[in-house]
Formats: sequence, C-alpha cells, structure tokens
Amino acid sequence: MKKLLTLGCFLYLSSGVWAQPYQNGTVYGVYPEGVLVQRGGAAYLVPQQQATFQLGGLRVSWSDLQPGQSINYYVPQQSRIRYVQDPYQWERQNHPRHPHGMPPGQRKKMNRGRW
Repeated sequence: MKKLLTLGCFLYLSSGVWAQPYQNGTVYGVYPEGVLVQRGGAAYLVPQQQATFQLGGLRVSWSDLQPGQSINYYVPQQSRIRYVQDPYQWERQNHPRHPHGMPPGQRKKMNRGRW
C-alpha cells in the first residue's frame, strides 16, 4: 500500500514535467495557409488546423491573431511547420496586392449596384 501511495504521489507531482513544448514568436501575418510567425531571424509558416496558440497565457483561435502580437504556439507534428526564407517575398508571391484595392471583378459588381 505504501508503494502504491508513493507511486501515486510521484505521478501527481511529476505531471508538470511533460508540459507541451510551446515555441514563441511574433505574428507576421494570418493567411489561409497558416500563420506566418517570425522567431529570431527566421520565419515559419505554422498550419492553423494542427496548431495551438496562446496569447498572454490564454488559448486563442488563429483568427483572433493580429500582426505584431507575441504568441506561443505548439504543433504536435513539427514536420508540418514550413521554413520561409523571406516573409515579405512569400507574402508578395502567394498573396499579391490587387491594383485597385479589391479582387478582380468586384469593382464591376460595385458599379452595377449588386455589391
């Protein structure tokens, strides 16, 4: 009985040892592909479906994140995180700015009164 009690106390007290290894970084942008996070001199694209985000110790959804916020994130499968060499170039290549401020065809709808 004493051994069982000792084992129970050990497991209870050591439960914090296996905490999730959160990584920290600053949000560069939020995109459909994931959240672009800068950490040190590197940037990483974190998939929002598999990741857990914390802001100030509270768990938040990826849609609540804003650029410039310092966050902690955890991804169970580290292989899902993609390294991005230059976040500015990645954003320009995958999400270009539209010349008139809106996607093609939206201005026509606006001028016809459908928008």
